[in-house]
Amino acid sequence: MNVVFLDRDGTINDDKTGYISNPEDLHLFPFTAEAIKIFNELALKTVVVTNQSGIARGLLTIEQLEDVHNYMLKLLLEQGAIIDKILYSPYYKNGIIEPFNKEHISRKPNPGMFFDAMKFYLIKAKSSFMIGDKPADISFGKQNGLITILVKTGLGLQTWENTENLQFKPDFVVDNVLSAANLIKFIKKNKKNVKHF
Repeated sequence: MNVVFLDRDGTINDDKTGYISNPEDLHLFPFTAEAIKIFNELALKTVVVTNQSGIARGLLTIEQLEDVHNYMLKLLLEQGAIIDKILYSPYYKNGIIEPFNKEHISRKPNPGMFFDAMKFYLIKAKSSFMIGDKPADISFGKQNGLITILVKTGLGLQTWENTENLQFKPDFVVDNVLSAANLIKFIKKNKKNVKHF
């Protein structure tokens, strides 16, 4: 099964508000729903993988995070876009809230959320994708054998400008998640074999 893994903050929603604890502070990019609808049309499972260290930092609760995510799913569904699963890591080693104030395999770039996704889907990594704006997203994708796409939204432009310093380089760099969706559509339509860098 082919899967598109998506970072959340800076990739599908604006990252300017910091740790989002109130659903009304979540602002999807205007092109996000269209991008996700393309993934749906391509029969790609769409999985959000997001680090949410705000929980370990005491800035929001798991219940608040789930309220934010339910609101996000509602906004997308109203536009005909479906996210199949949301996975998140509440851990951060310098946090103050137990038991989340520790290193954990689920926190990107560690592979834990990929392993969690494997419990639900039989993933063909070489023909699946990771889309994100941060070095941790690209590292997560590379270490799990995914095709990696860096978007220039969020911290993506800063990441792109410093790619020579990254341990893992993205396979593609595009403007935003809709550009990434159109790229994936082109790859799938033309059955292109993507060489991993």
